[in-house]
Formats: sequence, C-alpha cells, structure tokens
Amino acid sequence: MGSVRPGRSIDSALRKKGFLRESDGAHVHYYLLRSVGEKSMIKTKISHGMMGSMISAKLIGEMAHQLHLTKKQFLNLIDCALDERNYREHLRSQGFIV
Repeated sequence: MGSVRPGRSIDSALRKKGFLRESDGAHVHYYLLRSVGEKSMIKTKISHGMMGSMISAKLIGEMAHQLHLTKKQFLNLIDCALDERNYREHLRSQGFIV
C-alpha cells in the first residue's frame, strides 16, 4: 500500500491505540490518553474532509512527527505492527509521561 493510508484506517487505528477522538468544525483531533484517563501532550489531527480519502505521504510524515515517530514507525502503528504498549515505551524512552 506504500506510504498512503485511508483516513478512516488511521482514525480506527489511533482510537485502538489509546487515543481520544474529539471533533470540531474543521478537524478531528486525537490525544493520547495517560493511564489515569487525562489527555497527554501527544496529539495529532486530520481534517474532516480527509476522513473518506487517502492520506498523503506528506501528511503521514507530519502526523508521524507530531506523534514523535518516524514515518515507518507511524505506518507500523497504523498497520498494528507497533502496539500501544510498545508505542508508550517508545515515548517514555524519549522522556514523555504517558
């Protein structure tokens, strides 16, 4: 599938990996929840219009950066090769409290 993914696939994968989904008029925001249920500073977003479209490699790269991942790691997160536990361990190794 290369380095593009459907918006709905990204949405579903992020919610399965511990992200809270919140919508406003223009975007869908994703916040990684801490174990105590509060939002962490780890976040990304997708515009509502992209939910039914393929997300470009450029936007995937930007989302990966926002989530403190390489593009390859982000695709692994979306494709389920990187699970929530290992993602959280990766973030903790970078000094984030998650």
